[in-house]
Amino acid sequence: MSIASIVPLEDGWEKIKSEGIKVLEEFLDTGSIRSTVPQNNDPKKPRNVFSKANYAELYTTVYNMCTQRTPNNWSEQLYRRYGEAMSDYVQRQVLPALKGKTGIALMKELLHRWSNHKIYVKWMDRFFTYLDRYYVKLQSVEPLHNRGYTIFNTQVFQVCIKDCRTALLLVINQERQGEHIDQDLVKGVSEIFIDLGLGNTNLYNTEFEEAFLPATSDYFVRQASGWLSEDSFPEYLRKAEAALNAEEQRVNNYLNRTTQPKLKHVVIQALLAQPLTQLLEKETSVVYLLDNDKREDLARMHRMFALVDNGLNPIAQAFRQYVTDRGNKVVDERVEQQKQVSSKSEALSDPTFIQTLLDLHDRFKGIVQECFYQDSLFQKSLKEAFEVFVNRDIGKFSFAALMSSFCDRILKKSGERLTEDQVEVLLTKMVELFSFLSDKDLFAEIYRNQLSKRLLYETSASEDAEKSMIAKLKMKCGAQFTSKLEGMLTDLSLALDTQKDFKEHCDQLPEGKAALGGIEFNVTVLTTGFWPSYQAHEASLCPEMQKAIQVFSNYYNGKTQHRRLQWIHSLGQATIAAKLNGRRHDLIVNSYQALILLLYNKDETHDLSFIQNSTGLEMSMCKKLLATLSIAKFKILNKSGDAKTIEDDATFQPNDGFQCPHRKIKIPPPVTEETHNKERVEEDRSIAIEAAIVRIMKMRKALNHQQLVTEVLTQLAFFKPNPKLVKQRIEHLIEREYLERDKTQASMYRYLA
Repeated sequence: MSIASIVPLEDGWEKIKSEGIKVLEEFLDTGSIRSTVPQNNDPKKPRNVFSKANYAELYTTVYNMCTQRTPNNWSEQLYRRYGEAMSDYVQRQVLPALKGKTGIALMKELLHRWSNHKIYVKWMDRFFTYLDRYYVKLQSVEPLHNRGYTIFNTQVFQVCIKDCRTALLLVINQERQGEHIDQDLVKGVSEIFIDLGLGNTNLYNTEFEEAFLPATSDYFVRQASGWLSEDSFPEYLRKAEAALNAEEQRVNNYLNRTTQPKLKHVVIQALLAQPLTQLLEKETSVVYLLDNDKREDLARMHRMFALVDNGLNPIAQAFRQYVTDRGNKVVDERVEQQKQVSSKSEALSDPTFIQTLLDLHDRFKGIVQECFYQDSLFQKSLKEAFEVFVNRDIGKFSFAALMSSFCDRILKKSGERLTEDQVEVLLTKMVELFSFLSDKDLFAEIYRNQLSKRLLYETSASEDAEKSMIAKLKMKCGAQFTSKLEGMLTDLSLALDTQKDFKEHCDQLPEGKAALGGIEFNVTVLTTGFWPSYQAHEASLCPEMQKAIQVFSNYYNGKTQHRRLQWIHSLGQATIAAKLNGRRHDLIVNSYQALILLLYNKDETHDLSFIQNSTGLEMSMCKKLLATLSIAKFKILNKSGDAKTIEDDATFQPNDGFQCPHRKIKIPPPVTEETHNKERVEEDRSIAIEAAIVRIMKMRKALNHQQLVTEVLTQLAFFKPNPKLVKQRIEHLIEREYLERDKTQASMYRYLA
């Protein structure tokens, strides 16, 4: 029994060959299948070449031949004959079919033969599964599937690979030039490189990519050369972007995805990196696009050159230079205008210059956001450009003064009629412009003076807007920068509580209103450190004022300790009832103007010396006050002599010919000194520099001069001092024994604890 069941090698092989291999080869050559083989109803599924019974019989034959004991175990012989049968078919049918073919014909035939070969390998693998499962693993030989692919690679593909690659490159170039190609064919052929690589892309990389990428580079270098000579900068970029997108789509359509980054790099190098300098030198490049506000082209330019290593750097430099030039042009025009402006109020109240800069910043900020996608490189360029011209010397009135006056105009009642939203937008833009300013401390000083006037003279349009501006400055510069401004607003809200409390206190006095001299009396108490310094002029107050002041002083001293009241009458306001030319007027004046007007209870004439002695004011102050009452817009008093100046011997009397349709008349006080104290700013700067030096030296103990100056400049946020000024403060600290010079090295400083 056992002898009868042994399958001899030749008998078994003949069975495999006649019932399996020949049937399979006939199907591959003619497409014919035996009628006894049942087929699927689904036409999408592949046709069955063998029935289940045929397949089982062949599998069993191989199984029996491989499981027989030695010397009848034919595993090794079957493994060898598996390859020989496949090689024989390839040599007999496949190679002759490919011979002499090139181009598309070669690609089609090769793809057809490869598809057949995969079917051949699939069925052979099924018949010889047992051999694959045991013999291959035990002997560590090449798996049958790989062996089948290797046979096709070595005996077919390597023979025609050069012609196949040439055909592939030619077809791809035809598509680049606009011709329609069979993409499925190209995809199928390119996949042969991957399939024959047996799980890796080595074959694809070496035999296809290494030729495809240089060919692509050459193609696009030629394209770039033609486009450079014919097209404008924006048109060139349009074509380059279209080419990049087309190549990306090409990979998606029929190449392996590993080609994507390499192909992209090659195209970028050819179209953008190599001709970068020539592109930027074109007349229609960056400056042209910015001049004509070509936002779509600017966005494309950013997208394209962002793909090149450091490709955006020269564009950012060109952008910075462009913005600087536009800003300098605006500033130059302003400097020329300044030469023709006579008055300070005219110079500071004209908003057009700052508005032009805001519009300029708006425009370029919009370009950075829309076209440059908030790129930090372009944000830095914009900042650096604005810092150049916003810190230029523009003559008598600095940028800090102009910016603060612009804010003052927005926030004052008498300024532009704007909605809350418009004010908010303008303030936001203003703070952005302010952030480029070096002299932030000077701005703060001027702004504080103007804020104090708005608050004390009640000319502020909106407390919310004031708070919003301070919050924006705080966000930009920190709490230290706005502490005084916030203190001023707090003072006023506390002053209201104090006033209410004082009123209740007066109501409880036995004399009632008479205790205040029979006048309406309000007091605003301010904290010295928050508000600008005001000069207190000595004056002889009228009895009513003195009485009211005394009552408040007693009330305040009883309520608080260790606080001293200093009365600033120049900021005081009084309403005087006057009858002029038979008509009643309410004159709103400051306390000093009120003292002068109260001298005229009847139709009297007083000379300058009498007025000065009666009010107790300095002569210069007295003249300024009289000028506001006699030679300004509202001539409440008639003056003798020259109508334009106040002489020492001038006399004054009520103006019976005074005419004004309004009952209430606000008479402006004399123009006060500079809205900010430059000496005070300089003094504060010296203190800030010294504090920074001591902080740094305390931490570092020893530093050379250059390092110390550099660190000090980086620490000072609100102004940029001249290095000479830093050197002066170092010398000052050495004199005061905070620092000492190294005995062996003069440029080295040491900290003295």
